[in-house]
Amino acid sequence: MGQSAVILKSNPYGLIVSLSPDLPFEELLEAVAEKFRVSAAFFKNARLALTFRGRILNREQEAALVDVIVQNSSIQVVCIVDEEKETAEYYRKALTHALEKKKEEDGQFYRGTLHKGESLESETSLVILGDVNPGAQVTAKGNIVVLGCCMGNVYAGAGGDTGCFIAALTLKPTQIKIAGAAPLRSAIIKKKDPGDYPVDPEMVFVKDGHLQIKPITNETLCEYLA
Repeated sequence: MGQSAVILKSNPYGLIVSLSPDLPFEELLEAVAEKFRVSAAFFKNARLALTFRGRILNREQEAALVDVIVQNSSIQVVCIVDEEKETAEYYRKALTHALEKKKEEDGQFYRGTLHKGESLESETSLVILGDVNPGAQVTAKGNIVVLGCCMGNVYAGAGGDTGCFIAALTLKPTQIKIAGAAPLRSAIIKKKDPGDYPVDPEMVFVKDGHLQIKPITNETLCEYLA
């Protein structure tokens, strides 16, 4: 069975699993099982979102693939993310703009999940590779981008810059604030796992003195950058 039948590649959401479009599905399951058995040591107890690429799958086939992956590795599959190239591209543009906004400064990266009672502060723009749980607080003088689920308190533009924005793959904050604009609050739905929320990239920015929450689309970015 060829090595190219299953190819693994990481992305900001988790892991892309590229599948052979021509291999019979039963043989494909065997190839996936073999690939993850060989790669199991690299993932350990990782919690990942998966994106399947290369062929159209129905719900039963997706479930069978997830089952095979879990059985042949220690990966905890949080959710399945549909690959939407346009959404990913818009998110990439927003992230790039966050780091280019202050050319004289370097954007700060933080890898990991912030839990209740933890706080993180930055003098520049901040990119978090993980979740911000309820009870955690993030403050930055620049922009804040969360490559995960944002459920805590986030405050961008802490130095007074109303041109800053906040973006997240899943935006369900307890409180969100940018510079001097009135903060927004939202109730957190009690749940067992941040993965219960679907990936739905959104951004928050100030317009006419008020915070706007909108999906990350080409139109939204044009509105923000105008």
